[in-house]
Amino acid sequence: MPKLVDHEERRRHLGAAACVVLARAGSVGMTVRAVAAEAGMALATAQHYLPTRERMVRAAIDHLAARVVRRARAIPADPVTAEVIRQAARELVPLDAERAFEARVWLVLTAEALVDDQVAALLAESEAELRANLERLLALGRAGGHLDAGVYPRAEAAALATLLDGITVRVLTTGLDPADAGAEIDRHLARLSPRRGPRQ
Repeated sequence: MPKLVDHEERRRHLGAAACVVLARAGSVGMTVRAVAAEAGMALATAQHYLPTRERMVRAAIDHLAARVVRRARAIPADPVTAEVIRQAARELVPLDAERAFEARVWLVLTAEALVDDQVAALLAESEAELRANLERLLALGRAGGHLDAGVYPRAEAAALATLLDGITVRVLTTGLDPADAGAEIDRHLARLSPRRGPRQ
C-alpha cells in the first residue's frame, strides 16, 4: 500500500525550517539545501515543494502568519474591547523570545525586499492583510462603543502598524526594553478610549 503523504504538512514544515535558517543565517544563507537540512528532508523532496526562492520566502511568511493567527485566535474577542486590541497589537512585536524570533525573520526579509521586487511584493501583500485585520478590529471596537466615536479605523490601523514596525526595529536593533515597548503601545492605544465611556 503506497505511503500517504500530507503535502500541506510538508510545506508547513519547510516553511518553519526556512524561518529558522533566515533567523540564523540571513537571506544569503537561505538555500534549498540549507532549508532541506534544517527540515531533515531529502534535497530532492525539498526542491519539489520549494522549487524557487520566491516559494521559500512565501512559505516562511505563511509560517509566520500562521503562528500569529494561532495566538490571536486565543484572544477572547466578543466583544472587541480596547483590551482585545491591546493584546492583538502586542502579538505583533518582540516582547518575548517567540515573537523576537518571528521579528528577526521579518527584519531579514524586509532588508531583502530592498533589492528583491518579488520579496517586496510578498511583504506588501502581508502588510496589507495585517492592516486590514487591524482596521476590522478597530471598526468593531468603535461600533461597540469600546473606542471613541471619532476613531477613523483605516487611519488608526495605518498608524498602529507603523508604530509596531518601529517598535520591532528598536527592540531588536537598539536595545529598547520590551517592557518600555509595551508601555509605548499602551500609551498609543489610550488615545482611542471613549471620552464619555461606552455607549449603552
